[in-house]
Amino acid sequence: TAEVKSIISKCGAPCATMAALLGETPEEAPEVPEPDLSMELQDQLKRCFTEHEACCTKEQMKVQRLLLPHGRSRLEVDAIRDRYAEAAVIELVTTLKSFDPDISKDKLSGDIYRILHSDAVVGHLSMSFKGSLRTYVPRNRSEWLGEDVERHIACKRAFLRVLNQQLRRVAGDLVSRLPPATAPFDRTAVTRVALLSASGSSALLGFYCGTVGLLGGSAAGTLVGAIPAPLTLGLSLPIGAIVGGGLGVAAGTLMGGACGFVGGGATGAATYVYRADLQDGIVYVKGNAAATSTRLRTRAFETTGYLKVSAIDAVDVARGRALELTQSATEAMSSAGVVTVSAAKGTKAKAAKLGADLLETAQDRKTQVTAAAAAGGAVVVGAGGGAVGFVSGGAIGAACGVLPALFTFGLSIPIGAAIGSGAGLCLGAAAGGTAGLVGGGTTGYSVYAHRGDIGSCLSGARCRADQFVSLVRSTASDVKTRLIGDKGGTD
Repeated sequence: TAEVKSIISKCGAPCATMAALLGETPEEAPEVPEPDLSMELQDQLKRCFTEHEACCTKEQMKVQRLLLPHGRSRLEVDAIRDRYAEAAVIELVTTLKSFDPDISKDKLSGDIYRILHSDAVVGHLSMSFKGSLRTYVPRNRSEWLGEDVERHIACKRAFLRVLNQQLRRVAGDLVSRLPPATAPFDRTAVTRVALLSASGSSALLGFYCGTVGLLGGSAAGTLVGAIPAPLTLGLSLPIGAIVGGGLGVAAGTLMGGACGFVGGGATGAATYVYRADLQDGIVYVKGNAAATSTRLRTRAFETTGYLKVSAIDAVDVARGRALELTQSATEAMSSAGVVTVSAAKGTKAKAAKLGADLLETAQDRKTQVTAAAAAGGAVVVGAGGGAVGFVSGGAIGAACGVLPALFTFGLSIPIGAAIGSGAGLCLGAAAGGTAGLVGGGTTGYSVYAHRGDIGSCLSGARCRADQFVSLVRSTASDVKTRLIGDKGGTD
């Protein structure tokens, strides 16, 4: 104890955890006021402390289940609690800085001091874990290792690291000075454990090797009995299998039992003799794993805090950018509204003009006559073309079906006629309809366009016909008159 106290005095300010182990208690400071924090932040900090306390309790229970000596178990439990207290304080600093990235060092130190030394946030924790938190950040600020809480935490971690190295060095020196252990060796217990291990291993390995020997000996005996099988009428096969199996079982059980007896006995005796060392090794591995887990968790908390701060900065930048984009979009929308109104008016005028043009075109007599003529020509010529295609296609199909008629017993002729007539009908109707549509439309348009000339031609032809009829009538009347006059003179 004197050497440990001298190391602490050499390293600087006293360590709170080691002071508690040595029976020293820090000075009581006046009552600390509650921190001025929002309810959301207080709830988050309470959840953070509760999670750390739960993880600490879980690891402490694991250590207590190892059934270590009382002094060593207490040291392990206190070390675990101190590690989790340090991780909780580091996460506390990270959380406060993430909520207020511009917080000053003095305000951060004051907030952490009031959080840890008042019951507003940590009042729900157990006395042991709350005591570890308050000893990590002392109530008397003169005991801090730095001007602010962040420097105090950094110096504390460095100090604990140096102290741990010094304590390990002193412990190694003390262990080297101890006399060798002279504990009595319980040969009866070792013999009992060795016999039990040897018996179990011998039975298990003997059974396994006997099974393997039975299978291998039976197979070998059968192969050996196959040689004289023609002379023994096959009786040597089962006899060889039985003999080989028996020999294999005996040899395998004997060898397996002997190996299991020797190996199991030696293993059991060595395990019993060095059980304390093995248990210490397990505890050491678990302790290293716990320390590594705590370090990784602390780094994860620090990284999470940094990411939170970065995310807050990114949100602020994005918010400012969004405001700029909103203003730009508002201006663009106002200018686009004017353009849209003018474009809408122009489009409306064009649409009205197009509708008027379509209506005028639909009401045009020339268009109506052209459409009617085209429809009539398509129907008439399409029907005629379909009929011609039906007949000619049927004839061509029947002619094509004559060639394979010898092989199809005449069925290819009607089939070819049906296929040809169908194809001819489709092609003829399509060709005739197209020709009738184009020809009828052209004819109707031309007739309607030149209807005046055609009407005048028809009127002239009708006049000439009337004149010709009148001439014929007058000529016939003259002829009749002459004929009648000549007949009267003759009488």
